[in-house]
Amino acid sequence: MATPATSLAELAGACTKEGLTPLNGEKLAHLMAKQFKLQEDEVAILRIEETKLIFVYPMKLHDVGYIPVNATSSVAGRTAASKKPEVINNFAQTRHVSVFESVDLTGAHAPLGGEKHEHPIIQKLMSAPVVKDNKVAGVVQVCRKGLTGPSAGVDFTPADLQKLVSACGDIAKCF
Repeated sequence: MATPATSLAELAGACTKEGLTPLNGEKLAHLMAKQFKLQEDEVAILRIEETKLIFVYPMKLHDVGYIPVNATSSVAGRTAASKKPEVINNFAQTRHVSVFESVDLTGAHAPLGGEKHEHPIIQKLMSAPVVKDNKVAGVVQVCRKGLTGPSAGVDFTPADLQKLVSACGDIAKCF
């Protein structure tokens, strides 16, 4: 039986000819979510187009906007500019752009009657560059969401970050 990492490398190899289409992005995100024991809405794959990071997955974020590669208030922008992966296990307490977080990716709607609807937010985040031909081609981020840090689950570890960096190496073929 193939391991999730092997499956990811195999899928990336199969996607090489077509490139990083929305469907291929969805397939890659599905396997990455499985590999890191996350929900699918806790994986983001972004591609660099000119000087912008564009969401390939989740596709709902594609039309919301883009992230300038040099955006200092964006972890994805910082990852692309620095080529360095990072873990932030207190992400909800850090200053960051939250416009993409406000988009409902689950399909759930706010309750009727004006009740306050709390939805999980990103509490813990890992971000890593996708490097192809010695240039950053994109960024992959995985996160854990919850109403609070503890409810989001365990912290990401350096071993988790290394696993993400390895996964980014595998999927670089698609970019």
